[in-house]
Amino acid sequence: MSDRPIYLSKQNSEKVSSQKMDFNKLTLAFPDDLERNFRKVYFQDSLIQFRISFVLVTILYGLFGYLDTMIAEEFAQLFHVIRFAVVIPLLLFVFLFSFSENFRYVWQELIFVCFIVGGVGITIMIIKAPENYTYYAGLMLIFSAGYFFIALRFLLAVIAGWTTLLLFNLGVVFYSDMTTELIISNNFFFISANLIGMFAAYIIELYKRRDFFLNQQLDLRNAQIVESNKNLQSKVDQRTKELVKSKEKAEESDRLKSAFLANMSHEIRTPMNGILGFAELLKGPGLTGEQQQDYIGIIEQSGARMLNIINDIVDISKIESGQMELFISETKVNELTEFIYDCLKLEAENKRINLSFKNNLPADEALIKTDRGKLYAILSNLVKNAIKYTDNGSIEFGVSTSSTTGTVSEPVELLQFYVKDTGIGIPIQRQKAIFERFIQADIIDKEARQGAGLGLAIAKAYVEMLGGKIWVESESGKGSVFHFTIPYYPKTDKKVVVKNVDLDNNNITQIKKLKILIAEDDEGSAKLLATVLGKISKEIYITRTGIETVEAYRNSPDIDLILMDIQMPEMNGYEATRQIREFSKNVIIIAQTAYALSGDKEKAMEAGCSDYISKPIITDNLLNMILKHVKQ
Repeated sequence: MSDRPIYLSKQNSEKVSSQKMDFNKLTLAFPDDLERNFRKVYFQDSLIQFRISFVLVTILYGLFGYLDTMIAEEFAQLFHVIRFAVVIPLLLFVFLFSFSENFRYVWQELIFVCFIVGGVGITIMIIKAPENYTYYAGLMLIFSAGYFFIALRFLLAVIAGWTTLLLFNLGVVFYSDMTTELIISNNFFFISANLIGMFAAYIIELYKRRDFFLNQQLDLRNAQIVESNKNLQSKVDQRTKELVKSKEKAEESDRLKSAFLANMSHEIRTPMNGILGFAELLKGPGLTGEQQQDYIGIIEQSGARMLNIINDIVDISKIESGQMELFISETKVNELTEFIYDCLKLEAENKRINLSFKNNLPADEALIKTDRGKLYAILSNLVKNAIKYTDNGSIEFGVSTSSTTGTVSEPVELLQFYVKDTGIGIPIQRQKAIFERFIQADIIDKEARQGAGLGLAIAKAYVEMLGGKIWVESESGKGSVFHFTIPYYPKTDKKVVVKNVDLDNNNITQIKKLKILIAEDDEGSAKLLATVLGKISKEIYITRTGIETVEAYRNSPDIDLILMDIQMPEMNGYEATRQIREFSKNVIIIAQTAYALSGDKEKAMEAGCSDYISKPIITDNLLNMILKHVKQ
């Protein structure tokens, strides 16, 4: 890159980057800030030239004083005053001032003044000694210096040159006896000198400006390249870090998978060894009844252990694929904790560990709505884990209510469970990792225990599915306390009873005359519904799209019931329902969908549906729903 600074504003950088030099053809001036930037660069580039030229001009202007004495002796005193008292002091002052910081602000104006003052001095000498052609040559030198050497810009040089020529003509016309022929001949040379000087100064400055523009453009391109290289390097560095991180993650994943497979091989082969080995021993003769029972017990334990591993693998696979579902039901928390205690008490006693539980929930608060199976899996996994990693001491688990705040208007009450043990504890740096899959396979040998390392990962996933969170407080060698919360939805004493109608012949007879429209794009589902509803309707229509459904009802407004599939081509069930509701408020519309996602029912009701049922559709539920709406 060039050493000269880049003076480009955002606006001018765009102009420079356009690769077209925009300037005034007469004055050569650039637009806007670019002109000021050029003048800064022009000053820096021309300063040495100016100083050398001014030194030479000053010396020459002084040396010509010798001619004053030789050829114009009668005017020598006046000419010496002009040279040594006016012009040369001015030139020296400007030269010395050029070493000041402020010189760059006024240097062109000062040179302009020096041009005119020097020219006027020579003009006075010509007026006083018109017969001496040496002074005419001196004025030609002034023109040459002004246009070529002293770095005066084109426009100022032109103004100074023609101003000097004008002053010369005024002087010789009004204050000199010079003949008209001589004035004309001199003007011929002086005008020619100005025209040649103008042309030369124009070309010189044009090329200087072009070089400036090209340099600026080159510098900008270089700056852009450097910036692009920096950005590219930054992206390369970032990408390299990402690749290194991905590589490390892949290696870690590969290592964990390898460790997991090795652990799975061990965990499956170990109980299989017990099952096959003791099954082989059972074939042997001479076994006592006690030995047989002992062997059978070991086989049962080994089978239960292997089944537990398989269940964990299936559960974690369902969780990973998003196929795990919640089944909310009434759950008695106190009974659940007692059941876990009864199931695991013997296992704890076999390790000489004191297992206890505390139920801090009053009986009226212990009946809640949650997924009982998942709550059991979470709590039992944590207690089993505590038994596994506790060699002596005690384990305690329990539950209590805990109030927190979800929003200002909707406070959330939580059930908070805990499992406290006096086991080996967990190092701080591993307390987050223990909830990751297969981490059991990666811990050091002295801490590794029986199991696939999936229990805590499953527990964490279940807690989050139930809307809670799980965490651990532990210190290596001093035991652990696992906590988890789930939203607390106590079963209210106010019961909402949904009474199913017995579908006897009398009830079916009441709804046999219904005219039904089935909107269903799946042929199999449509046939199933038509078969089921054929018992209770006199006429059934089937449509495949939302548009067909709207048109079918518009053409047959006496239809009593529409079974509206939500996901249909051309127009979905929501929109079809909205359009039908624009001209009919009474027809029964039951939404039916295979998605059955959270919020689908609310969307259906907002669209104008009378009710909602999810697939697979149970016949009795559908008929009960229809009968309920028909009887309203």
